[in-house]
Amino acid sequence: MDSVNSEVWEGNSEVVEGEQAPPAASRADPPFLARITRPLAARLPGPLGQGALAFALYLGVFVIGFGLPLARHLNQPNLRQYWTDVQFYAWSLRWWPYAVSHGVNPLFSSQIGAPHGYSLAWASTAPSVDLLMWPVTAAFGVLVSYNVVLLLVPPVSAWAAFVLARRLTGRFWPSLLAGAVYGFCPYELMHNWQGQPNLTVTGLFPLMAYLVLRWWDGTLGRTWFVVWLTLAMAVQFYTFNEAFAEMTAVWTGALVAGFAVAGRPARWKVARLAGLAGLAYAGSVLLAAPYLIYSFRHYQAGLTRQQPAFSLPLVRLILPASQHLFGFGPLINYSNRIGDGGIENYVGIPLIVIMLALAAWAWRNRISLLLLAVFLFVIALAVGPNLVVTTVRHVHPLPWAGLWSLPVARSAEPSRFIVFGVLALAVALALWLAAPSSSRPLLAARWCLGLLAVAAVITDTPTSYSAVQPVPPGYPLQSIGHPVNRLPAFLTDGMYRRYLRPGEIVVVLTGRGNAGMLFQADAGFYFRIAGGYINASLTPVNALPHPVTLLAHPSAAAIRMFDSYARSAGLGAIIVEQAWEAPWMDLGKLGMRGMTAGGVTIYPMRPWLAREARTGQPRRHSMPGTLS
Repeated sequence: MDSVNSEVWEGNSEVVEGEQAPPAASRADPPFLARITRPLAARLPGPLGQGALAFALYLGVFVIGFGLPLARHLNQPNLRQYWTDVQFYAWSLRWWPYAVSHGVNPLFSSQIGAPHGYSLAWASTAPSVDLLMWPVTAAFGVLVSYNVVLLLVPPVSAWAAFVLARRLTGRFWPSLLAGAVYGFCPYELMHNWQGQPNLTVTGLFPLMAYLVLRWWDGTLGRTWFVVWLTLAMAVQFYTFNEAFAEMTAVWTGALVAGFAVAGRPARWKVARLAGLAGLAYAGSVLLAAPYLIYSFRHYQAGLTRQQPAFSLPLVRLILPASQHLFGFGPLINYSNRIGDGGIENYVGIPLIVIMLALAAWAWRNRISLLLLAVFLFVIALAVGPNLVVTTVRHVHPLPWAGLWSLPVARSAEPSRFIVFGVLALAVALALWLAAPSSSRPLLAARWCLGLLAVAAVITDTPTSYSAVQPVPPGYPLQSIGHPVNRLPAFLTDGMYRRYLRPGEIVVVLTGRGNAGMLFQADAGFYFRIAGGYINASLTPVNALPHPVTLLAHPSAAAIRMFDSYARSAGLGAIIVEQAWEAPWMDLGKLGMRGMTAGGVTIYPMRPWLAREARTGQPRRHSMPGTLS
C-alpha cells in the first residue's frame, strides 16, 4: 500500500489511511515511459516486486558501469593499494568476527601496534558491516568479502531511497531515478572508490524516513514503529558512530521543521512522532551503551577535525571536478584553481533548481516545504564552524562555531552532512517527476530537467574502479601496470607458517599502504604486527613505528634507536614485499641477512640483535649485505 498520490500537491495534504496505490504507469509518466511501465506493472503489481526490480537494475548498472574490475578480481586487492584506509577496512572485516569468536574486547586489539596494542574506540571499524559479512569472510576470505561490500553498498543505498520515494509517490520511474541520485551520487561513489564502507553504508537513513511514512499513514503501529526505528538507529551507530551523531542533529532539525510547516491539525501528530522517535532514540542509545561507555572512558585528546579543510565549500555544490566540465575552459581553470577539496559534495545546479521550483510551484504543500527546510538546515551544518565559499583561503567564522567544540562534534567532519542533503534532493526529484500534469509540454519539460539532474550527478563520479594502480614516486617499477596488485604467495600459499611462529611480532615494509594489516587479516591473525594505521589522528599515516622509518636514512643514532626499539618491542622479523619494495627497504645494506620466499624477503631479527649485543656497536649502514 502506498501513501501519497496526487494529493501531495494540494495544500495541507495528509496521508489517508487505506489509500490505494496509484498505478505504476499514469499520466505523471511521459508516454514512452508509460508504454514501458504498463507491462512491468502487470507482471510486478506490488511494491515488493518493483523493489526487487529496482535493486536488480541498480546492481546491474553499478557492476557494468563501475565495478567490473572488482567483480572480475573478487579474490584480489583492487582499490588504492598505495593508500591506508582500504587495508584498515579489510582488516576490520576479519577483526570483529575474530574478536567475537575468541571472546576478546573488540574495541582494543593487541594484534596491531604490538606489543602494546591499539584502542579501536575512536576508530571507524563499521562492526555492523563486519559482522553481517562474517559468513562471506569465513567462507571466501577477507578480500572477497571486502570487494563484495564495495559492489553491494551503492545499489543497496539506491534501493533504500527507491523504497522511500515509491512509498511517497507510488510511481516506479520517478522513484527509480530518485534512488539513482542518492545511491550513485559523488559522495557515495567517491567514498566507495576510496574503500570506506563506514561512509557509504547510508541505506538506513531513507529506511528511517520510510518508517515515518508508514506510521504517519497508519499502516505501522506505534509499537512496531518504535521497535524498528530503534533497531535502525542502533545499527546505524554500529555502522559509524559519527554518522549516528549527524543523524541525531538532522532528526532534531527535521522534527522542528516539520512542526513549523505542518498545518494546525497536524502539529499534534508531529509532536507524537517526536515522542515516539525520542523513545526509539533512547532505545538505540541503550543498545549502544557498551560501546559508548568504553569510548568515553578512553577518549583521546587531539581528535579534532574542525579545520576549514573539513567544511563544505559552497561552490562545490554546483561545480563538478574539472574533468567533468565538458571542455569549458574557464570553468576547468577555475575548478583546478580552487583545488579538489569538496568535490564529493557536488549535487549540481539542476537538482537545486528542482528543489527551489518544487517549493515555489507547490508552496502550499507541506512536504515540499519540509524538504526545502531540511536541505537548508543540512547545508548550514555541513559548512561547519567556518563558512568556506571557494577555498580555505577565504574563511568566515560562523556564529554557531562554538557548537563544534563539543567532544563528539570536534572529531567529526562537517561536510559529511551532505549525504542527508542528497537524500532530500532525491525525494524532491521523485515528487517533481511524479506530479500530475494536464500539459504534455510542461510534463516533458519537467522530465527533461529531471533526467538532466540525474545525468549531472552520475557523470561527476569515478568512471571505473580500475584495478590498475598508480604508484607513488620512488616506489617499484615492477608494480606499475600490473592488472591487479596480487598478494604475495608468502600469504596466499600459507608459506608464512614455515618462517614465522604463531603470534610473532613483525614489521611489514612495502609501498602498499598499511599492508601489514591486510597481510595479517589474510593470514587470520597468525602473526602480530608492530604499527598499523587506524586513524590519522591516532596512528602514523605510514603505519610504521617511527624507529623503523629511520632506517630509510640510516645513521649510527638511527640504528641505535631502531636496535633499542626492536629489543623492547620483541620484534621477531621484518618482512619486505618485493613487488612494492623501495630502495631503502633493502636491509641487507645494513648487515641483515634475508631469506626470499613467495614474493617477500624475511629478515629475522634474532641474528641481528645477537650480533649487535656481541659487538656492542651498531653496524655501519654502508656495510654490504647478502640476500639469500
